[in-house]
Amino acid sequence: MNSTVTFFNVEYLYQLIFSLFASEGIFSFLSPLWQVLMILGYLLTLIFIVGIIYSLIRLKKVREEESGLLDILTQQALEKHPKRTNARWIKVTELADSDNENDWRRAILEADVILDELLETIGYDGMSVGEKLKSVEKSDFNTVDMAWSAHKVRNRIAHEGGNFVLSKQETRRVIGLYQSVFEEFEYL
Repeated sequence: MNSTVTFFNVEYLYQLIFSLFASEGIFSFLSPLWQVLMILGYLLTLIFIVGIIYSLIRLKKVREEESGLLDILTQQALEKHPKRTNARWIKVTELADSDNENDWRRAILEADVILDELLETIGYDGMSVGEKLKSVEKSDFNTVDMAWSAHKVRNRIAHEGGNFVLSKQETRRVIGLYQSVFEEFEYL
């Protein structure tokens, strides 16, 4: 049984197309038009590059303006509650420094309530802290991962109750996470 291998030679096809458009081909009269199209293509490419650069510069300015406005709005919102929050935070740290595990749980639960108020003050919507954290853009909230980590511990306390073993060291770590979040927004 004799079999022959046949295949499609793509290189030969490209060579045929090239020879049609080359100077000796039947489409040689299109050569000046082709040069005009190439120049037009270069000009369009240059225009698009300039447009992209302009758009990037303008986008940077818009983001800077937006960031400045967000800082002003955040500062105005935070000026409404500073003393009450500071007194509550002192109570949280006192509970965390206690030797009673129930006080540690209360400290974390109260810190999460303060986090909820912070998120609401800044303008995040949602029925719970988790929903509000889901709507956070990482570029607007540098400590969002810390907030999630602390909130997860709070959820374990709330859902597992006394079955969740909490140490003083873990309490201090979680309270430190909350503190980092609050300090980012000057909420303490």
